[in-house]
Amino acid sequence: MAIHGRKAVQLLQDLKRARWLPPFNDKVVKEVVKEIMSDHKEIQRMLAEESEETLENEVLMGLYYLDDLIARNVRCLLAYLNARLEIVEQLRWEVGRLVPDEKLEKLHEAERQYFNRYNDILDKFMKRYVHNCSHPLNLTAYAEAPEDVNIQVRVLRDDPQLDGIVSNDSGLLRLRGGCQMMVKKSDVELLLRAGKVEQVDTCRADVVGGGF
Repeated sequence: MAIHGRKAVQLLQDLKRARWLPPFNDKVVKEVVKEIMSDHKEIQRMLAEESEETLENEVLMGLYYLDDLIARNVRCLLAYLNARLEIVEQLRWEVGRLVPDEKLEKLHEAERQYFNRYNDILDKFMKRYVHNCSHPLNLTAYAEAPEDVNIQVRVLRDDPQLDGIVSNDSGLLRLRGGCQMMVKKSDVELLLRAGKVEQVDTCRADVVGGGF
């Protein structure tokens, strides 16, 4: 049994070892599905050769065994897929739609489609959380309560996605590599989490002994 279900366990071990999310292992997933289908066909073959009235104990035990193998592989496979989707969903709350390329390339095409659909549903809810709302509700704006509403940020590198972002409060943002600007933190929170910009510490009068 341990040898038979080793591929399914390997998928879960890959998840556990990864620092974030391992590339989708399409090859092993298909091998696990093949095992499930093979065991199912074997059950059908055994049932076709025996009538329910004449099933020997050895045959019954074999059927139970194969059924357990199928259930075990299915549980492992669903746990693998569900864990990956939970991490994919968390991406939106951490970095918004601007997913770093090194993370995006680890997703299966179906997971990318799921991520886009999840974003669309969340955006629709935030725009229509109440009837005739005039301002969208950005549920992903803050990972924690901000100390300052306005912050100064530096753009780390040129990125076509950052040239011409329409923000809720700061207007049109043209974020080019190396430039610094003062913006509402809520407008760049997701960019901060994605590593696209960094916050620049500024000297505040109330901290350094202002009032001179």
